[in-house]
Amino acid sequence: VLQGLMAEDVVDADMPYLVADAMPFIVRTSDQPAIGAMPWQMPMQLAAFHWSTLWGQLRRRVPDERYHRAAVVTDVTEDASDRLTVSFEHRDAVTADLVVFADGYQSLGRRILFPDVDLRYRGYQLWRGLLPEAELGDPDVLGSNCPRISYPTMPGNFVCYFVPGEGGSTRPGERLVNWAAYIPVPDDELPAFMVDRLGRHREGAIPPGEVRSDVEESLKAEMGAELPEYYGAMVCATEHTYVQLIYTAQMPAYHAGSACLIGDAGAVAQPFTGSGVFKGYNNIQSLLDVLEDHDDLVTALAVWDVDQVRMADRLLALGDQMEQAFIWDSLDLTSADAESTEAWWRAAVQFPDDFTYEARR
Repeated sequence: VLQGLMAEDVVDADMPYLVADAMPFIVRTSDQPAIGAMPWQMPMQLAAFHWSTLWGQLRRRVPDERYHRAAVVTDVTEDASDRLTVSFEHRDAVTADLVVFADGYQSLGRRILFPDVDLRYRGYQLWRGLLPEAELGDPDVLGSNCPRISYPTMPGNFVCYFVPGEGGSTRPGERLVNWAAYIPVPDDELPAFMVDRLGRHREGAIPPGEVRSDVEESLKAEMGAELPEYYGAMVCATEHTYVQLIYTAQMPAYHAGSACLIGDAGAVAQPFTGSGVFKGYNNIQSLLDVLEDHDDLVTALAVWDVDQVRMADRLLALGDQMEQAFIWDSLDLTSADAESTEAWWRAAVQFPDDFTYEARR
């Protein structure tokens, strides 16, 4: 995916990133409390970069006169001639032949075009943090790995890996550790859980630095008990953590009339899949291709739509498999060996042919 973005000059050819080349499956045991037992690791090819770097490179490619900050869209309507009118807060409406919504998992576009499609809460949250490498224990323990760590006494999963540091530095000692802990939160506990430091109820996410101190300390204590000591210390040393509830959404279509959805504005898959950039890039690249191949917009969108729904359904199926494997039905790694762990993984998760971060053998 990253090579495709570079080839199309969507991002710079020298955009900073790091490569993770293995996913060790790890669990804390009484024999290995410090770094955990690792019965097996999956070879992988994962490009890890900083989201702000990606956003900055995309933004620089849009002329300022085409990019309207704080232009809040309120509605899109279509007239009898298939022209679209986009309404805004505090500015005049505009008309267009085609409207593309690329506004994320809480998409206004999805709500307008498909009001019957709801986000489905999956029963767990993703608690995240970034830790400067200088505050990490021995960085060689993490190395170029992207470990998946099971919890011994509860459902859930933990993952971490290096990303470029301040200014995009990839030099050892200047990197950041990006970590994420998947932790169940029952539906009836969500209202209290999603209250931030100022007592405000948040929808879907609590941004960095806004998680209540009592919640943050409780999560740190929980992870300190479940994770190997090296990774527990990583979590406990991190400040300004943040929370994201995990949802999915399955789409019946990717367009209605001459308005369409891109990336997480369409189908929403679990983060395990690592498919966010893949979806957005392929959605828009496919749209450009069909617009070039068809003179008629209605025909082009109909052709494009079929492929987008098919791709989204396959990624959602992958997300469901990973969710079962990582959260609800994990293998007990405390007594597993390499052969049984690999066999479990191969049976539990099947990547689509054209999307995987597993290194093909």
